[in-house]
Parts: sequence; structure tokens; C-alpha cells
Amino acid sequence: MTTPENHDRAPAERITRPEAARTAPQRKPSTGVPPEPVAEPAAPAPDPGTHDKDVHTVNEAVASSVRSAYDVLSETIGQGRKAAEQFRVGAYNVRDVPDDVRHMAANLLGLARQLSSATFDICEALLRQADGMMTPPPPGSTHVPAFHAPKVEPAPHHAAPKPAPHHAAALDELHLHVQFNGKHTARAHTKSVARPQVPTGADQIACDSLVAHGGGAAPITSIAFELHPTGHGLAVMVIVPHDQPKGIYVGPVYCSTQPLPLGQLVIEIE
Repeated sequence: MTTPENHDRAPAERITRPEAARTAPQRKPSTGVPPEPVAEPAAPAPDPGTHDKDVHTVNEAVASSVRSAYDVLSETIGQGRKAAEQFRVGAYNVRDVPDDVRHMAANLLGLARQLSSATFDICEALLRQADGMMTPPPPGSTHVPAFHAPKVEPAPHHAAPKPAPHHAAALDELHLHVQFNGKHTARAHTKSVARPQVPTGADQIACDSLVAHGGGAAPITSIAFELHPTGHGLAVMVIVPHDQPKGIYVGPVYCSTQPLPLGQLVIEIE
């Protein structure tokens, strides 16, 4: 039997290792109470004074730019007037031109630098305002009413049916434009008849005769139907004989596409 040779380790020395992590489930008695939810931190409310500060910054930048522009323009105009006056009296030296031009250019560059700085200040303030407006409100600050389905009231049983609209009644009628040919004065008492149930041409509509109300006179048989030039309704031509007695004449209007008459044509000879 052989043993490992390790002369350096003491007899009582032991090797210790770190404790392994727990892998089994934790078996603790449950109290039956769910853990309290962790509330999310509310978003900080925007400071109302921030908006006023930004507006004040923008106003100051605009005012400073306007003042600087007026100062530079006033100084440049004054220098130009001075040079013009010296040139007019002959006291202006040509050697002063570079210095004057350099001075005016420096003024303009300074003005451009101030305007650029003011522009950046305004853009920065606008960005801060936009950031404040896009920040969502804190939870619970907005109150939205609950959704309710619209209440539909049942119609009462004794309610009378609503009358048909006027345009619907107009679509069911066929207007008649009655004209007369003859020496007698006549007029029509019929303005329209019922529209045929199926598409019908003007040549399929007719009135055989107009019979005198009460009898005693010959009927009027010369009646022609054609489409009105305007396209609305029918044009009816009634030829009245020269010896036709005065009175009221009535006749049914038929069409060949249905057995029921469309109405009656009533005229009066005066």
C-alpha cells in the first residue's frame, strides 16, 4: 500500500471550500397575503416657473439683439454721414478709407455675432419649452369619463308612422305640362300623375278621351303625350275642336306596362 507523498501539509490541516448556492425551493410557511406591489415613482411635475424663465430668456435675447442692431446701424450711418460731409468739403483723406471700411466691417461682424448668439438662445429656450410640453402628465392627473353605451329608448306602440319626406313623394309623381291647341281658352287642373312601376317610354302612355262631366258633349280624343324638352315630366298636347262646348272634361291616363291607371287628366274649357 502506497500513500501520497506530501510532507508540507500538517496532519490537522483541512481544505475548506465555499458553500454552494441554494438550488432547492424555499419551504417557508405561506401567510396567504400577496406581497404589496411596488409603486412606480411618479414623473416629476413640470415646474411652472420654468416656462416663465424661458419666455423671459427669449424676450431678453430678442431685446438685446434689437438694441445691438439699432446701435450698430446708428453708428454706421453716422460714420457714413461724417465721411460724406468730409468728402463734400474736401477734407476727407483717401488714406482714411481702409480704416473706415475696417471699422464698419468690425461693427457688422459684431452685430452678426450677437444675432447668432441670440438665435441660439432662442432655439435653446424653444427646445426646453417643447420638452416640457412633451412630458407625459403624472399618473392619476387626467380624468377620463367612463364609457357608457348610448341609451336607446323603445318606440311607443301607439306612435303614428312618420310622413314620407317631400322629395320621396316627388320621385313617385310624374309631372304633366298640359298645352292646348284651339280657339277656346282652356286650363288643366291636373299637375301630375303616378309614376309607372317599371321603366316606361312616353309613347307607351296615353289617354283615350276626355269625357264631359255630366255628359251632353262630344268627347275630346286628340291627346298626345311626349317627353318634355327639359326632361322633367311629360308634355301633353290637347287639341280642342272649335265647336267644343264649355265645361269640365275628365279622362283616365293609362300606360301599356301595367293594368292600373296612372291617374286622371282633368281640364276645363272656358
